[in-house]
Amino acid sequence: MTIRLIPQTLCMAGEAEQLGEIQSRVEAAASGQTLLFPEYAAYTLEGGRRAAELLQTLARRHGVTIITSLNCAAPDLPEARTGVCYNTLVIFSRSGKVHAPQAKITPQSFEMEHLDAAFPQINVAPYSRLNRVRVQQNGHPGTVVFAICSDLYVLPLFGFEELQADALVCPANFGTGAERGARTLMRYAVASRLFARGFLCNSWQPKKPGRTPFTVAVEEVYEAPPSVQPFDLRRFREVVEQASVLYPDREYPSFKCMLKLTEHGTFTVPRSRSVEEGLRVQLGEYPETVDL
Repeated sequence: MTIRLIPQTLCMAGEAEQLGEIQSRVEAAASGQTLLFPEYAAYTLEGGRRAAELLQTLARRHGVTIITSLNCAAPDLPEARTGVCYNTLVIFSRSGKVHAPQAKITPQSFEMEHLDAAFPQINVAPYSRLNRVRVQQNGHPGTVVFAICSDLYVLPLFGFEELQADALVCPANFGTGAERGARTLMRYAVASRLFARGFLCNSWQPKKPGRTPFTVAVEEVYEAPPSVQPFDLRRFREVVEQASVLYPDREYPSFKCMLKLTEHGTFTVPRSRSVEEGLRVQLGEYPETVDL
């Protein structure tokens, strides 16, 4: 099945401004489309509640499916702890249904613990499953793997047969430069036929004189090239290792600090969520079929 999503960027701003931009883009979309937005359409708990209500209404009203992530607890997230908030991937289907099939496995240090008073309180828990998701789009079935931003790091924990799917979908908020590593990784994953297509979107921030923006816009779709590049798990691990960097959690207390690491073209993973520190991720399946 050829899965069709439309990656959208989003200006990194206050939650009200971000939701306003999403609303504008949804209103401009054609009925029946599926829009992929960067992670954290809302990054605080209260903002997540407001966003969930608005996005469900927008999806149903305009006949558009919306994919993003929110700071929220989700009762249908497989093996989620009751009442615990995650950086949760939420799909607001144009049919009116809401699904939460995945949450972020590798949240940044400042997402898990409020380390800098100048930045918003997020305080989400890490998730420890990667769920394959059965989808249906215009009557055709398919399978999707969602990797929220730095969760690309966990893909080589599994073999080809375990992961292979119709699409790899990455809603992200990579610090400037990190998108280069993500591109390299996703191109390899698609060229080797691990995934038939790849979708990547990233937020952006306006440029100011003498300052590096926190993020740069990405709206990209990856298609397999005509010649097959054989998948090699050892090579895939090398690609991920070159595309990512581990850091001591408490030494990088804010998004701004991450730019010291991402400027080298690597996305960041807190050491507490690393394989070296014993990270274990269970491969699972979301129990429902999601109508895109």
